[in-house]
Amino acid sequence: MRLARPSPICRLTTTATRLMGFSPQQLRVGLRNIFRLTASVVLAVTIVPGVAVAQSGPADHAPNGTEILLLGTAGGPPLHKDRSEPSSLLIVDGRPYLIDCGIGTMRRMVRAGIRSETIGTIFITHHHPDHDLGLADVMANDFLNLGLADAAHTINIYGPPQTKELVEAAFRYISIPFGVFADEQFGETGPRNLFVAHDIPHDGVVFQDDKIRVIAAENSHYALMPAHFRTQIKSYSYRFETPHGVVVFTGDTGPGDAPVIRLAKGADVLISEVLDLDAMVKFARALGEERHWSPQRSNALVEHMKFEHLDMEEVGELASKAQVKSVVLYHFGAEGVESADFVSAVKKYFSGPVFAGADLDRYCLSRQAGKRTSARILSPCH
Repeated sequence: MRLARPSPICRLTTTATRLMGFSPQQLRVGLRNIFRLTASVVLAVTIVPGVAVAQSGPADHAPNGTEILLLGTAGGPPLHKDRSEPSSLLIVDGRPYLIDCGIGTMRRMVRAGIRSETIGTIFITHHHPDHDLGLADVMANDFLNLGLADAAHTINIYGPPQTKELVEAAFRYISIPFGVFADEQFGETGPRNLFVAHDIPHDGVVFQDDKIRVIAAENSHYALMPAHFRTQIKSYSYRFETPHGVVVFTGDTGPGDAPVIRLAKGADVLISEVLDLDAMVKFARALGEERHWSPQRSNALVEHMKFEHLDMEEVGELASKAQVKSVVLYHFGAEGVESADFVSAVKKYFSGPVFAGADLDRYCLSRQAGKRTSARILSPCH
């Protein structure tokens, strides 16, 4: 019988053990560290086809200015083949802030060349599955790259009540497989919690640093929920004030929402959810029939679509009343509806620029060329 030849790594291990007096275990640990460092260097310089990779995080994409990177643009559940669930990056003078974290967020960041561990602050609008179930993936990737390397590094996560519970549960979830790594001596210690969660109890300023100020306003996404639940279960819209302009994320909300109109007043960019109400009502009815729901349950889902989300025309009315300067649509609520149809329906009520976002689209705020004004306009990044 012909014996297999030892691999190059095995031959290197045997030779080094004999010449340098290392134990096999010491040498294996050293080689793993070398390979880990090499992989980090390769990651930093690899170019993803068609996408510029940030070697030191997203700073290379927008070193001076405000940029919006849409990571996921589909409302859910269910999942979609061509779009990930809602998630966006706001990049201010190179510093990234993550807003929502639906399923697929981490994959989209990898595709965009964004290193998740460079994101120090995350905001969750509300705790529906399509807005936060991707958080554990992001936390796991952060820990993989930072957990044992930087004892001082922390990542802050802001959101409605129950955000602390969500983050604690996600950390327990990722701790089990990373704990096994530690037991196998792939790491010197068990998982260290890098994540600091902050429950937002009410409207107002919720965050401020040297780049942005963030204001939250409770919206009407839970308007039909029984009142005793709404004391603890909240859904927020966020206003981000940057040196280059104001960007407002509606999250999910209902029509005629006065707090959101006030929050968005005069914003340079309104990033709004949108759905085709007729298509979504048909979807809700069909889903109820397929799964043999009671009439009460089917009607509850239909009412949710009508009164706790924004139809195309309602987005236009919101943008017009708030006197925003531009609109970016995301969180699309229908299959098979053309982007141009969403844009034209919104523009019936709003005269400014309207963009139908897709996953990995980038938009930049810049001054109007040839005009002596500090006003900024939104356009796709070049």
